[in-house]
Amino acid sequence: MNASRASAAAARQRGVRFAARPAVLLAGLLALAAGPAALRAQEPQAPISLFPPTVTGPAPEEALPPAAGEVPSAPSENAGETLQYEGIEVDRLGELDADALGILGAENGGFGSDAWAGSPRAQVAALLRRLPEDPASPSLRSLITRLLLSSARAPAATPSGTGLTVAEALAAAQGTAVGGSDFLRLRAERLYAMGELAGLNRLLGMVPQRVEDPWLATARVEGLLLAGRDLEACGQVPAGLARYPQTLFWAKAQVYCQFVAEQTDQALLGADLLREQAPDSDPTFFALVDSLVSGTAAAPAGAELSPLNLAMLRRSGGALSLDDVAGAGPLALHGIAALTGGDHAVHVGAVERLVEVGALPGERLAGAYSAFEFTEAELGDALGEAERTSGPRSRGLLFRATQRESLAATRAEILRAAFLSAEADGRANALARAALPLMAELPPTPELAWFAPQAARSLFRIGQFERAGAWLSVLRVDGLKNPESQAAYEALQPLRRLAGGGEPLAAEPEGAAADARLLLLVLSRALGQEEAAWLDLAQGEEAAPRPLPRLASLLALADAAAEGRRGETVLLAATALGAAAPGDSHPLALGYAVSALTAVGLGNEARALAIEAALAAGI
Repeated sequence: MNASRASAAAARQRGVRFAARPAVLLAGLLALAAGPAALRAQEPQAPISLFPPTVTGPAPEEALPPAAGEVPSAPSENAGETLQYEGIEVDRLGELDADALGILGAENGGFGSDAWAGSPRAQVAALLRRLPEDPASPSLRSLITRLLLSSARAPAATPSGTGLTVAEALAAAQGTAVGGSDFLRLRAERLYAMGELAGLNRLLGMVPQRVEDPWLATARVEGLLLAGRDLEACGQVPAGLARYPQTLFWAKAQVYCQFVAEQTDQALLGADLLREQAPDSDPTFFALVDSLVSGTAAAPAGAELSPLNLAMLRRSGGALSLDDVAGAGPLALHGIAALTGGDHAVHVGAVERLVEVGALPGERLAGAYSAFEFTEAELGDALGEAERTSGPRSRGLLFRATQRESLAATRAEILRAAFLSAEADGRANALARAALPLMAELPPTPELAWFAPQAARSLFRIGQFERAGAWLSVLRVDGLKNPESQAAYEALQPLRRLAGGGEPLAAEPEGAAADARLLLLVLSRALGQEEAAWLDLAQGEEAAPRPLPRLASLLALADAAAEGRRGETVLLAATALGAAAPGDSHPLALGYAVSALTAVGLGNEARALAIEAALAAGI
């Protein structure tokens, strides 16, 4: 008995079954390209899988606790949202090795200390540099963030068993890498580019003083400024100025900190010296200095939205426009969201973008909506007002009107208008997260069957599968007498299947075009679920081919997943799919990514990615 349990545990430790290799995958792709006639002509002795191997769980009677090194998948409701870091105990694995620094252990969302096991350092570094700076997928963004913040031994610089050279050993002891940037800096640069401010600040706050890196030091101050923690940021400036006196950033930061300390004369002197040394280096900075001196709010045209300039703009009471939000990078959005001057809709627009991709929690957007000021007349005619306007202010009005409405049917009607507005503006994830407490107060009853499709889609979107299922049940019951409810129920069934429902996909899902049907079948099969044969779809397939981009990355992804290299699998999935939304990816590319994530124990995250793609396809 012990021997069999040990064998089962070993099988779980591997986490994958080696049922498919890249050569077999390529054979499957070529067979598909040859068309349905070739598919019928071939009679292989064994099934050909189009995806990397997926996890085969133990039988119920053999269920074991997670083995050492396994990473628990995040709860479905958190799979597409970046973790909140308050109260997390920092893992101290990196005390002796700066490259291993991280704030997440396996018990609180991290990938475990062996996340990079088996992956060559140079290859991981190259993949990190190729990561999309602003991935549109909340699921992928959350996975990347958790990986970058994980406390894990850095990937080996040399193949296993060859040992380190003297130079490499010395570099490791000093917290640097031979031949390029150190691993800690690479991870921090990616967090910075994605705008993952809270995690970045926690990580950089752990960097030992012995690690001297000008970029890390600058990013530490910029992150604190964007978070509104001016006093902490200014506490770092004297040391930075002493270490890197030739860098203009530190001289400018000192000027700002002198304004913060109400040392106006010293600040003016420092600004005059900077004007003499580099008069054209940063016109926005000098304009903001003048604004701070005069005490007037500033909104310089064409402003450079650096973290320091955004902090100065916040302190001066300055404002930006909605166009500035549209063109801002992820990190700058945090600074815009913290502004107090100007149109509140600008700040809410920044918060909406951050919540949409999971960089901020929904509660933050709910608070921003609640801070809008409306007249009683506007709140009393919220639906009419929303028809005449659009954007963050319109959704804020609908949100506020829902909060104060007591009748369930009226609340549902207002919420439905808000959801439709958010979908039209690409903010459906954001509103779904902000409105979750309001949704919890609406009972799924037959009287609200007309609202059930919108409610279910919004709840599936943020991983609330049980609540979404309750609304589907309303549609199913109401569908016995109402054809519209029955049609809506059938159209939403694919989302329940991707969420783990037991009912297979219909041969022709209600309202789904051929491309959407193919995508659903690919995604469900990639999740390891049995579905109908492919030939029904192949019969009506158009002859025009659809190129499969980044094929080499997909084959590398299959290898990494098959060998259980978790960190590398996440990086390859992200680079293979790119910055675009999952709905814009090739179905087979999505299939590879979903299957690979499942194979390394990230099943809930894989389901979240699959549902994202299905919703984007109009399901």
